[in-house]
Amino acid sequence: MSFELSPANPPAPKVQSARNLGERQHLLRRAIPTISFRAILALSIGGLLVNWCLSGKALTHSATETAPPQTISSLEALVRTSPTAANRINLSLAYINDNQPGRAIPVLNSIIGEDEKNALAWNNLCVANTMLSAYKTAIEDCTRALQIAPDFQLARNNLKWVEDENRKAIVAITAQEQVAPARRDAASYMAEGLDDLHIGNYDQAIKAWQRTLDLDPKNALAANNIGTAYMLSKQSATAKSWFVKALALDPSLQIAKNNMAWAIDEETKPVK
Repeated sequence: MSFELSPANPPAPKVQSARNLGERQHLLRRAIPTISFRAILALSIGGLLVNWCLSGKALTHSATETAPPQTISSLEALVRTSPTAANRINLSLAYINDNQPGRAIPVLNSIIGEDEKNALAWNNLCVANTMLSAYKTAIEDCTRALQIAPDFQLARNNLKWVEDENRKAIVAITAQEQVAPARRDAASYMAEGLDDLHIGNYDQAIKAWQRTLDLDPKNALAANNIGTAYMLSKQSATAKSWFVKALALDPSLQIAKNNMAWAIDEETKPVK
C-alpha cells in the first residue's frame, strides 16, 4: 500500500545513478507492503528523477553523483523560513522516502493551491496517492499533470501504470463478490477493503474492514486502514479516532503513528 495499510519498516533505499535522456535517474528499491508498483517521481534538486520499483536487485550507491541527503527536520525548518515551491517539493520527497506519503500530500497541495499549473507537483502527488493505493485519485493527479504538460513522460508512465493497477483491482473485487459470505474470513475482508480503496470505493472499504474487526476485534491494521479511508474521504477528525484505536490495539504500529501525523498535518495546515 500503500501508505500505511500494513506494517513495514523498509530499509533505506540503495541507489545507483544513471544517465537517461540527459537527466540523472535514481532507482530506489523500497518495500511497499500491500502492492508492487512502479512510479516515477519528479524532484526539484538538480532535475533528478526517482523511479520507484519493488522488483530488481539491490543497487549500489554512487556518492559522487548524488546530493547529500537532508533530514526531514532540517527540510521542515527550511520550509518554515523559506517556503519556496522547490523547498516544499524536496520536503514532500523526504516524506515519501520515509514511507510517509500522507504527509507529502498537504505539502504538495499547498504548492498546487498557489500554482495550479505546477505539473511537477501534480505528478508527485500522483506518486504519493499511488503509495496510498488511492488509484482513482492518483489517476486524476497524473491526468492533471498531462493536461498542463502533454509531453511530461514521467506523468504519462505513472498514469499508464496506475490505470493498469486500477483494472486489476476491479477484477479482484468481482472475484471476491462471488465468494459466499459463509466462506469469508477476516483476511478476505481485509483484502476486499484494499481493493475497494484502490478504486476509490472508500465507504465499501470501510465496511469491509469493519467486518474484519467483527471477526478479529484485535486487528490493529483494520482499524488503521479504516482511518486511512476516512483520510482519503477528507474526514480527518474521524480518521484520527481510528488511528487512536489502532494504536490502542498495537502501540508499536508505526504506520498508524505516521498516519496520525498525516491527520494532524491536514487539520493544522492554513485554510486559504
